[in-house]
Amino acid sequence: MAQPRPLKRGDLRDALVNYARCETDAGRIDRMSLRGAARDLGVSSGAVYRHFADKDALLCAIAWQGFMELRDLFLAIRPEDAPAGSPELAVARAYRMGRAFVEFANRNPTLWRMMMGRIGVTCREKMLEDPELSRYTLLDCSGENCRDLFRLGAIPDEPNIDDIRFMWSAAHGAADLMQSGLRMDADCGSDQLADQTTERSLRALGCPRELVRAGRPPLKQAAQ
Repeated sequence: MAQPRPLKRGDLRDALVNYARCETDAGRIDRMSLRGAARDLGVSSGAVYRHFADKDALLCAIAWQGFMELRDLFLAIRPEDAPAGSPELAVARAYRMGRAFVEFANRNPTLWRMMMGRIGVTCREKMLEDPELSRYTLLDCSGENCRDLFRLGAIPDEPNIDDIRFMWSAAHGAADLMQSGLRMDADCGSDQLADQTTERSLRALGCPRELVRAGRPPLKQAAQ
């Protein structure tokens, strides 16, 4: 077995995070231990504990990575300073957010479950303490896009937190179904499942059927 490459001073924290992310992506995170990570990285366990008090602290760093990656996807779709200029664009953005969420979960199943579980709760609490990260969140991206629809006359009532929570719950359920394999149609891919969910959420907000269908982007089109 090849010996681990010696780490430079100051590299250990990043090396631990990268190691744990690889273990997460490979589905082995439940079996990972800080002592095992130290052994595989060729450092002492004491050095590891100087950076992370326990395994949960390291997992929180991984979940943080996931939230930042998902946030970047949503910010690319609906930037804070870029409201939709047309109902069609707002509808298209809603579809793209749904696809991004379901595809992220499908591509990162272990990480997604970590983000949406006990570790994720701790991580989100820390994120809310950051003024920049709490100023425009994933929920805000979705909420502002729904308000764009109202501002542009595409839905009759201004959406409130209950409406936004409903859309998130539907997308979360779709992501969970895609991961679990319990979706009813074996030929339904992640984008199709996300689109079906988004379509029904938009209709529940009162968006006209014609607009909901006209604004749906072609499958696999790059996010706008």
